[in-house]
Amino acid sequence: MLRPTHALMALLGSAALAAAPPAPLPDSALLGGLRSFLGTFTPTPGETSLLAYARTEALDWTAFQNLFSMQVTDTRARYLDWRGHTAMPTGSVFTTLRAATYPAGARTLLVVNREWCTAGSCQTRTVFGWLDGGRPGTMTMSAVKDATVIPLIRDADFFAGPVPPCLKGVALTVTYVPAWQGSTLAALAVAPRAAQQTCAQAGITPEAATRPLKLTWSPSTSKFRKGW
Repeated sequence: MLRPTHALMALLGSAALAAAPPAPLPDSALLGGLRSFLGTFTPTPGETSLLAYARTEALDWTAFQNLFSMQVTDTRARYLDWRGHTAMPTGSVFTTLRAATYPAGARTLLVVNREWCTAGSCQTRTVFGWLDGGRPGTMTMSAVKDATVIPLIRDADFFAGPVPPCLKGVALTVTYVPAWQGSTLAALAVAPRAAQQTCAQAGITPEAATRPLKLTWSPSTSKFRKGW
């Protein structure tokens, strides 16, 4: 799965990432929620992300944080972006971890997106979960399906113009990436590997042929809605 990059920074905002690993941060609703997520995290088969490594090695919270050499954590904006890499027999693997919280009355939705890349190929997963009202250090997360908080999105929504021949009739998957500002979420279309290869042979980049969708959080309905 190729890494989706088109127009993404415009949606997520830009930031200078610190070069040195920061000291572990105290828990907040955001960090407490992430810590709860990690407590029940199960890697996908064959996953090589830093999250999978931490689970395999049974690392504690502090050791997990120290795996990421570049970190942005904005607890006031309820957003974090951590990045790190590890050496594997197949080459270096780069992991990007993004998370954000979205309050809705007494409840808070946590969205965690992880992406791991090696040799120019990336895989990504997004998890949604409601956090309980406990203190940050004792929070629990109840995972929910994306359809319970995401509006219906059709493949046609990702195309502003004609669909390239290499993508006609192709079922797209969607990855959701938390945004730094504005209580929003970016929905990105991802083409299957076979379709990516077909498009590449035709000189077409699927990421350039599709557009990201901006989803805005609605606390009153506890769901995201489409639209700018």
